[in-house]
Amino acid sequence: MGLSPYTGCMMNKRHLHILLVSLVFLTYCFTLGIGVPASTASTNSLRDISSSYAREQIRTLQSAGIVSGDENGYFHPESPVTRAEFVSMLDRTLGIKPVASNVPSFSDVPKSSWAYGYVQAAASLNMANGTSPTTFSPNRTISRQEAATFLVRALGLKLSSTANPSVKDANAISSWARSSVNAAMKKHWLVGYQGYFRPAAALSREETAVILKRILDELNAQTVSAKPLVSLGWQYQSTTQEFIAQAQKSGVNTLSPRWYFLQKDGSLSDYSDAAFVKWAQKNGKEVWPLFGNQFDPATTHALLSDKSKRTAVIQKLISFVDKYQLDGINVDFEGFNPEDRDNFTVFIKELAAALDAKGAVLSVDVPPDTGTDWSEPFDYTKLATYADFLVLMAYEEHWAGATKAGSVASLPWFENVIKGVLDDIPAQKLIVGMPLYTRDWYQSSGQLKSTDISIPESYQLITQYKATTKWDSSIGQYHSTFKKQGVSHSIWLEESRSLGLKAQTSLNWQIGGLAYWYVGSESTDVWTSIANSISLKQARQKM
Repeated sequence: MGLSPYTGCMMNKRHLHILLVSLVFLTYCFTLGIGVPASTASTNSLRDISSSYAREQIRTLQSAGIVSGDENGYFHPESPVTRAEFVSMLDRTLGIKPVASNVPSFSDVPKSSWAYGYVQAAASLNMANGTSPTTFSPNRTISRQEAATFLVRALGLKLSSTANPSVKDANAISSWARSSVNAAMKKHWLVGYQGYFRPAAALSREETAVILKRILDELNAQTVSAKPLVSLGWQYQSTTQEFIAQAQKSGVNTLSPRWYFLQKDGSLSDYSDAAFVKWAQKNGKEVWPLFGNQFDPATTHALLSDKSKRTAVIQKLISFVDKYQLDGINVDFEGFNPEDRDNFTVFIKELAAALDAKGAVLSVDVPPDTGTDWSEPFDYTKLATYADFLVLMAYEEHWAGATKAGSVASLPWFENVIKGVLDDIPAQKLIVGMPLYTRDWYQSSGQLKSTDISIPESYQLITQYKATTKWDSSIGQYHSTFKKQGVSHSIWLEESRSLGLKAQTSLNWQIGGLAYWYVGSESTDVWTSIANSISLKQARQKM
């Protein structure tokens, strides 16, 4: 479930929750190819490796499903390796599953290519660069210095800009590869021969097997004892049965159905569904129903400023926890007045104590700390003291009604809002919320307008109107433009590549988890990309 503080007699119950969620999440991860993939190739002896110096490494990698021979059983150990082949083998070594992205990262690796999913996965993790902004050169032989840069980038090794490899031909190594070659040689992934590195030499299939076997041995020699990440999915615009169907296709282990809302008379709506809870329990998923204030500042003030009303609402929520065996509550209060900041903190303190007595989790949704009236009601430090998690809604960089069109969450902005909140709270208390939606921006009657759209809807638009789509590395997103009935439209896409990079950025810290607004608005490849980010994080921790 995450890193919430577990104390007292309820510890066993909470740890059981963690174990259950962990088992389900690991099952999901292995389904997506996290960890060393199971063998999909025949383990019969390859016909042409008996005299290869790498025959044992080749056999081991073949058994692990990382390399294979051709249809006639030949491995061709001395043949050079292409860039696409190297990326595919590296992906499999690291447990990275192919991503069936809707938008190709490179024009020369089309969806019809056997390497498409592997190259897309690498691009979504920023593991491998192209030979230009739009080309990958998949069939070009990979050089030893290129291989070093791919390995070092994939496994996140720290580079020294002043370090020089201790080889006789150091000056022959390209400036862009020198630090990576030095790092790869220090790890003994690549080694020299008679004092030379031979940076421009082609990498053979048997050399590649030796390199990847060294990395595989290093991965297998280490274990990572990280606590499981919360993977929280919010419900929106879906029935219970639709939400269940969406959750089954997703990577979430914690569900937040829209059940409880503050009413103007101070009471709570109750849309609880006991059958949904039973389904979640049977499928190893936790249920943290959302409790919202419906963006009503007056009703929110009436609740927060009156102790008796706070107590009544808390008692009602606790009764729901008892009746439906809920695992937690997700508080989503937005758009209330900064004057209620202290009272909101008191309410969270009181609710946290009541939930803790039941062994249930309290998570509180918070906006980025922008210093505006929207974020001023939230005392991040104190809220994190009482709540188990703060869920950062790291989106709405450019919101509906904004005077300037732009991304819902560009990568630099996304990273900065995480850093801003982490100035005030421990990383393990943070769940980073990511957008599974975007906006279609256009001009209407001389005014800037936008329409919220799901990821599949954005794909439909760019296909239907033959949009021009370009990757913008400065913001970590594709930007699409097209004309509809003579009107210019712009979409900053959220899809597997942009969301994979966001997940990877979030995991640079030891956060408590990830959250998604909202389950059902994504395409299925998004979950593969996010799972790959988690897999790569685990691999890097072992290095």
